[in-house]
Amino acid sequence: MIINGLIAGGVYSLIAIGYTMIYGVGKFINFAHGELYLCGAYCFYFFYTVIGWPMGVSFALALIAGVFLALILEKVAYRRFSNSSRLVPLITTIGASTFLKALVMLLFGLQTHSLLKGSGYQPSLNLAGTSITPIQVATVFTSLALMLTLAIFLKGTKVGKAIRATAENRLSAGYVGVDTDRISQITFGIGGLLAAVAGILVGFDQNIHPNMGILAGFKGFTAAVLGGIGSVPGAAVGGFCIGIAENLGAGYISSEYKDSISFVILLVILICKPQGIFGEK
Repeated sequence: MIINGLIAGGVYSLIAIGYTMIYGVGKFINFAHGELYLCGAYCFYFFYTVIGWPMGVSFALALIAGVFLALILEKVAYRRFSNSSRLVPLITTIGASTFLKALVMLLFGLQTHSLLKGSGYQPSLNLAGTSITPIQVATVFTSLALMLTLAIFLKGTKVGKAIRATAENRLSAGYVGVDTDRISQITFGIGGLLAAVAGILVGFDQNIHPNMGILAGFKGFTAAVLGGIGSVPGAAVGGFCIGIAENLGAGYISSEYKDSISFVILLVILICKPQGIFGEK
């Protein structure tokens, strides 16, 4: 159960980091983020399974597509309304979420698809008395590697420091020469890339379907709130906490309540500690 929690937690952390970075820079919640996760998985499915291109090429193109969609979303659903009430970009991203999900249904249908070719059989490895597939191992290590890379990027590069400065105080960052609009684009692009990676990893481990973005997006959002919205380390920790909690709950209570556990955690956090683990009041 803990191993399954770490696997799920890695995915939730990648989604949560996208949520929290966009909130940190733009101070709004991108409710279309789950659909970037969805579109990343389906773009890979199109290139790899439908067209039959090599896995590496398909993976790279799916990531580019995820970044491209995120940049369009930033321009259409956020930047044009950045000076309006915070409710306006929130509503536009909900509309974008509905549009992207409908587009996937229109292009690929309502049925479930698999990213695995052939029989779909995955060899398993024995770890501490339990079976785990190579793609599940790859999910955990890829998630951790991306988080470490992002941490180095934010701490050690000029662009990373500009992102942190914009998140700290957007107005002051603009006064000292930071192009805050460009930083918003970069932040959305990073979020889109991380969401696309998460969607592809989950697509290999499980099947993909048009509704997969809704629940994953909500759990990623819950992880971001749990860790402290606006805190990248908090989002990473929150993702693993949610993954482990829901799998322990499924094992010790009932698998029927697995998805409900995230709702309960979100409710408890909002009531007892709304700033999250690492957030500020």
